[in-house]
Amino acid sequence: MSDERFQQGLKTVGELFPPREGAPATGFAYPPEIAEDFGALSISTVMGDVWSRPGLPKPQRAMCTIAALTVMDKPEQLKAYITAALNLGVSRQEVCEVIMQMAIYGGFPAAIQGLGIANEVFESWDAAES
Repeated sequence: MSDERFQQGLKTVGELFPPREGAPATGFAYPPEIAEDFGALSISTVMGDVWSRPGLPKPQRAMCTIAALTVMDKPEQLKAYITAALNLGVSRQEVCEVIMQMAIYGGFPAAIQGLGIANEVFESWDAAES
């Protein structure tokens, strides 16, 4: 695919999820029957149309995404976007504060699970750096 949205989306993917030696790959598995089409759709739409908009810096988009995924109980996506936030320069403290705030708006169980997931991601980063 070569349209402008897809190309911008690929650029954004590279910013959020650059390869890191020793770090687990961040990605989602789809059935082979739809993988290529769904991947192109998500890259064009999520990364090309939304994440690439100029109105909000990517680190703030990452924090909004962390908040939403925490309260929606989407642990695999939350792992990926905590990683993206760290790649964008969001601090561990900021990640934790966003998730902690979700205790009020999304419930303590969501925040407890989110903080556990953040801890897993932080440990993974520490192991990759060792």
